[in-house]
Amino acid sequence: MDSKENTKDNLSKTDDLQGEEKSSPSLEKKIILTDEQKRKLKKIRLASRFVDYIILFISIMSLIIAIYAFWDTHQLLEIADSQTYSAYKPDSEDDLSFSDLKKINSDVLGWIDVYGTKIDYPIVQGKDNDEYLNKTVLGKFSTTGSIFLDAANSKDFSDFQNVLYGHFMAERKMFGDMELFKDKEFFDSHKYGQIHRYGKTSKGIEFFAFLKTVGTDKIILSTAKSKDVRPDLIDHIYKEATFSRKLDFTDHENLVVLDTCDFSITNGRSILIGRLTDNIEENIYKEEIQKENQFAKLLSKAYKVNFLLILILIWLLLVALFIIYDAISQRKKRGEAK
Repeated sequence: MDSKENTKDNLSKTDDLQGEEKSSPSLEKKIILTDEQKRKLKKIRLASRFVDYIILFISIMSLIIAIYAFWDTHQLLEIADSQTYSAYKPDSEDDLSFSDLKKINSDVLGWIDVYGTKIDYPIVQGKDNDEYLNKTVLGKFSTTGSIFLDAANSKDFSDFQNVLYGHFMAERKMFGDMELFKDKEFFDSHKYGQIHRYGKTSKGIEFFAFLKTVGTDKIILSTAKSKDVRPDLIDHIYKEATFSRKLDFTDHENLVVLDTCDFSITNGRSILIGRLTDNIEENIYKEEIQKENQFAKLLSKAYKVNFLLILILIWLLLVALFIIYDAISQRKKRGEAK
């Protein structure tokens, strides 16, 4: 009797132990996949890797575009810098001369210098008003364009109203300094400039009005050739001016109109108007000579490198490394699976 009970107890304990082993979380069940399930899993892994490649590609390309955009912007500002052309300025002490620039581009007809600003550029005139919107004085394509005289004006500024166009750019490039004349104090203290004319005597500029208008303004932006319109035109300028100062005009004095974009309104224009005189005032605003910044000099040299090619090579290298790393990882996984 006791023997039978002991046997039952032992069998009961054995069953309990087997139940605990089956329910224990430490014991893993081996999952056996069918061939169809394996094929589906392989497709999922391939799709996952493909998505990884796409994300990598987009990420690196975004980085390349961002860096290239920064580099390209700097290149544009370098091209638009007045110092790019300073060696050709008529009164420059450099070896190059205004005549040398004329030989490079026969469309060059003069030079404008607005005292106390960085508006200090050669003037060109194209066959129409589109030619120099995206072309430099040196004849190269660039969205910086050039400072150019209206195609309908005479090259010697002998028309009553002569219109000069220039892009409004950041960092005081091209006609970027027109923004400064929106300040009354600056307008009042910066009255003069000068226009050098190729093969003719230079003319002084006395600025007397600053105003805002739109590109369709046919009165302010007209290339008035006849002095008969002078009284009405001058009255209109004073009427529309944001800032102005009264001047007495003589019969032989013409006007020069500086025109650039004003992004505060649709098709907006900022306009600075001066009269051309035989009296050339002295430029009292001498640029301060700054100490050479070695880092800026090194950075400037770096910008001359073909960054686009370098970035493409870096991108190809990173993609190659990623593919190699992924292939090694997949090989290890297959080895562990076996």
